[in-house]
Amino acid sequence: MRRISILAVGTLLALAALAGTAFAKEGAVTKLDPLPPGGLHAGQTYVLGYTILMDGVEPYKADTTEILIRNTTGKALSYPGTTAGAAGHYVAKVYFPAAGTYTWQVTQGSFFAPFDLGTVTVLAPASTSANDSQSAPAPSPANEPLGQGIAFVAALIAIGGTVRLAQLVRTQRRTTAAA
Repeated sequence: MRRISILAVGTLLALAALAGTAFAKEGAVTKLDPLPPGGLHAGQTYVLGYTILMDGVEPYKADTTEILIRNTTGKALSYPGTTAGAAGHYVAKVYFPAAGTYTWQVTQGSFFAPFDLGTVTVLAPASTSANDSQSAPAPSPANEPLGQGIAFVAALIAIGGTVRLAQLVRTQRRTTAAA
């Protein structure tokens, strides 16, 4: 009986580990297409492309998406994304009203949390300074195969534990019925 209890607890813990990864809501990343080579300049509209990838791999078709930029004073501007090209690829027409540093993020549909793209430095209008450098957005997090591997191993443990628990219960019923 003690073995069954330990096995049942182990199975429940493995299932709980799986449930935690299933409900994490952080399984999507956004990868920007290359930015213009001269940097981003204030007062210009840019068509910026990006791809939303579920678990960093599979293209994700979002029900709604947008690029949200915020300046240092906290004023936010939102630019809706539209489907363009391959699955999971979107474009948004983004306008930076003034030079300076902005934070930006992408809304990845209603299921996944917004994805932070870091900060970007917007240069003065192109007519006044064409050769300034620009800060690149923060890199997207790399795929985490370790996290995927842990979920896979937890699933195997849960399945194995469930099968073994069923075998032990069946064996105990037979011995109880025979007695």
